[in-house]
Amino acid sequence: MRCEKNDYKGRYSWLGMNRKTSGMALTGFAAVFALLALTPASASLLPTGSADSPVLYGMAELTYKNGDGDIVAAHTVHNDLVNYGEGVLIQGVFGTLEANKRPHVICISDAADTVIEEDTVALAFARQSSFSSGATCIVADIETNATTAADDTGSRAIMNATFSSDDGDDNIIAGQTINTLAICDSSTSATALNDCGSTGALFSAVGVDFTGTVSAADTVDVTYTFDLRSPDN
Repeated sequence: MRCEKNDYKGRYSWLGMNRKTSGMALTGFAAVFALLALTPASASLLPTGSADSPVLYGMAELTYKNGDGDIVAAHTVHNDLVNYGEGVLIQGVFGTLEANKRPHVICISDAADTVIEEDTVALAFARQSSFSSGATCIVADIETNATTAADDTGSRAIMNATFSSDDGDDNIIAGQTINTLAICDSSTSATALNDCGSTGALFSAVGVDFTGTVSAADTVDVTYTFDLRSPDN
């Protein structure tokens, strides 16, 4: 399902928000890049006008930092939930879901975002030797507990990971561009983190419409937020 197509009876949308400051996002680098952001409009899963209508946000944030830790760019994008990801949500709520099939891995890729369709699978984000000499996937730190009174329903999950272009441990090689992010499980292997396909199955994917390249010693902070909070929470 590409959520912006509104192809269910309820209408889905994804909300993005520009950020020029840090806060776990997805990236960081040596030259100052142009800031691009995609901000789709929000919509309700229930008929318009229902005051308590829940909304669904899927958002990824990238923060680019240079070797000194200075933020040089930030970028925010929305995601596409693939068919397998829909099944994970249904099984997680109404069935049985093994721990290794929960989305908990963030992967970066140079695959073009045009490959993201309803039936896109993890193999579409295979690691290219020119893009990375190390693991392009990281098991994320995940926050699911309420942090403020406004979030006391616990209906938001935040995944954080930091990718590096340091010599000898390159998640991404200097001079390369991140075109897509993949949110994956570890149903294939919890240790083979070369790319989403070697790690597990694809939950959702994010096209990164950003042409900046990384430099040596840069880092990429990634935050993926899945939010089910109602407007009054």
